[in-house]
Amino acid sequence: MQLWSKLYNTVWLAFFCCVLLPRWMGPKTGLSVHVLLGVLMLIVTQGNARSLAVLPVPDRLKRISKAVAGFAIFQLVCGLALGGVMHLAPQMHIVAMVLRGIHIVSALAMLSQSSSIATGYDMWEEREFGEAPAQQKIQNP
Repeated sequence: MQLWSKLYNTVWLAFFCCVLLPRWMGPKTGLSVHVLLGVLMLIVTQGNARSLAVLPVPDRLKRISKAVAGFAIFQLVCGLALGGVMHLAPQMHIVAMVLRGIHIVSALAMLSQSSSIATGYDMWEEREFGEAPAQQKIQNP
């Protein structure tokens, strides 16, 4: 599979990680699918970061890719902590709410940054980047 395709598939994977929540698929099936997709997201983002690191792509794409891979690790830890708190200490509502909020915000950040990487790489591969147009000076009346 070509790299641009892997990058766009990462966006879809991030989307399904956000959408397939346990409450919509049932507590057992949904949680299992969510964990499976999360682990798959970790593997895919690490692979994307390694693939981009050896290519002559703009450094910004490499940095964002590393950040998304780091977010994937953080998401795994945060998700495990959230699951642990919810199952082992259900009386700690505030902690669970904070962890859930962090987990959701991080997931949305991963979704947006994954799409940024895919679009940026696609534009780079198609040579759509060019010189910035010269700024025209506007004369004040």
